[in-house]
Amino acid sequence: MRFAQTCVALAVLSVPAAVSAQIKEPGNHPLYKAELEPHLIVEWSDYAPCTNDGFGPGFRAAIPFLDNGPVPKINNNMAIGFGLDWAHSSINNRCGAYYNGTTFVGNGFTANVWSLPVVVQWNFFLLPKISVFGEGGLVLQYRRFDNGSAGPTCVNGFCSGTGSDSSVDGSFSLGGRFLVSDSVGFLVRLGYPYFSAGVSILL
Repeated sequence: MRFAQTCVALAVLSVPAAVSAQIKEPGNHPLYKAELEPHLIVEWSDYAPCTNDGFGPGFRAAIPFLDNGPVPKINNNMAIGFGLDWAHSSINNRCGAYYNGTTFVGNGFTANVWSLPVVVQWNFFLLPKISVFGEGGLVLQYRRFDNGSAGPTCVNGFCSGTGSDSSVDGSFSLGGRFLVSDSVGFLVRLGYPYFSAGVSILL
């Protein structure tokens, strides 16, 4: 029992040391020309009051343009990332209908959103199989919406009727990458406009 407890204690104590050692070794990370990332997304809803969040598939690609930097004394790199995502959102009750001032029109709300993000990704390599990153950039979104009423009309982000609109917005997120081999692993991302989880493939 004491031996097992000692092993656990040593393992816990060794993690900060390993992270400290890895982050202080510039260039000691997988060398790759591109990262491919098929994923699933949960997009935060802002289409209409009480509309459900959107769900769907997506894809990202990231190409490193600075392999050791921008801080040369730590283990980091930078990449340009871009992709395509699709999310479907729907709510089939009166809450999703359009209120025209006197009556509710329509019987629910559906929205399909296509997103084209372009971001700069800053990676920090903590362990041989674990890295974290921050991203920031722009996302172009195209939306088609329908709540069964005549239109379309958009007021303060609430779109009624059947139609479409588009916008350019900021995109930012934090994430982690967990490799299970030298070139394949899992990647999670949390930020705006969505949460994603998928597979990381380093080429």
